[in-house]
Amino acid sequence: MRYYIITDEKRRSASTGLIPVQFLFKYNSGRFVITSRIGVKFKFKGLFLNTKEVNVKAKTRKLVMLTEEIDRVLLEYDLNDINSLKRKLKIVITGEEQKSDILLADYIKEFASIKKKEGTQNLYLLTARKVSSFDASASFTSVDSRWLDDFVASLGDVSTNYISIHLRNLRSVFNWAIDNEITDKYPFRKYKIRSEKVKIRNISVDELRCIRDFPVEEWQKIYRDMFMLSFYLCGINPIDLLNLKHSDLHNGRISYKRAKTGRLYDVPVFPEAMEIIKGYKGKKYLLCPMDNYANYKDFCHHWNSALKKIGKVEVVADKTGKLRKHVYNPIVKNITIYTARYTFASIGAELDIPRETIALCLGHAWTDVTSHYINYDLKKIDNAVKDILLYIK
Repeated sequence: MRYYIITDEKRRSASTGLIPVQFLFKYNSGRFVITSRIGVKFKFKGLFLNTKEVNVKAKTRKLVMLTEEIDRVLLEYDLNDINSLKRKLKIVITGEEQKSDILLADYIKEFASIKKKEGTQNLYLLTARKVSSFDASASFTSVDSRWLDDFVASLGDVSTNYISIHLRNLRSVFNWAIDNEITDKYPFRKYKIRSEKVKIRNISVDELRCIRDFPVEEWQKIYRDMFMLSFYLCGINPIDLLNLKHSDLHNGRISYKRAKTGRLYDVPVFPEAMEIIKGYKGKKYLLCPMDNYANYKDFCHHWNSALKKIGKVEVVADKTGKLRKHVYNPIVKNITIYTARYTFASIGAELDIPRETIALCLGHAWTDVTSHYINYDLKKIDNAVKDILLYIK
């Protein structure tokens, strides 16, 4: 980032006759200006004020001090967090302490804007909406442990983990604000955020076989096949599966970076998986679902709904007498698109495959993996997938 001291004749004050000294900051994608409290009668460049300037030595000394402080801030602060950097520079240049009573919801939105992943941004924006709905005037100075308790109560009858998400989001925003010297308040010092273990929604091997072999209706085939493909590819997450590119498939393997962690993921493509991939070849993406949907979430909504309708059906008449199909015996009642992932892990455990190997298959960072171990780990993954696919046959 570069900055310049500027004096614009157009900004000369009609009452004082002075031109405000401004600092122009330029960076890769933009620029901004901060006006100081120093006023001069004559335009100048750099640090060289006109010798006729009133109190020229004092003003020069002040400018030198400001530039030194600006240099220190630019050196110490994250240049990628423009909003925080701009706020700190304004404090330095104007001498005004940043107020911490700006709306908390606005700071949550600002914090969300620096997050790279859309899903993470949306979670923080949801927290901002919940905060605004509960207490539109909330600020860093007004939030304490009692406020947090009341906020939790305002969320209503929701799960412990749902509450935990919002509280952790708030805690992260407070930590960020403290790091950026926006506030020194911290209501989470002794405040405990509770969480609970979520029941693993895996299915049995017999249920998995039933889904694989069930004579589904034509419209259900793509949803059933995508479910099985997710299983065959080590329980790959839906977002990763649907966003695979053609270039990710090479020499019988799929390699890509996980959307959640950014970690490189490499899995074998056995014949069962390859058959499905060939049957649903996409245009822009490896698989065709994303050819017809704006984003993966839209397809996943239909995918979840369709999986729950796999089972025996009967034709019944509704209240108007119109005949409708009704699933009276679904194979699995609570199946979701993530069930394939949980089931892959549970079958691996059933076969006594080591936990660290299952973790590698799922794309978890079980340990710090160096290049020395990469081939060894791929072999473990391949053997695990081979054993699991043989088992479900």
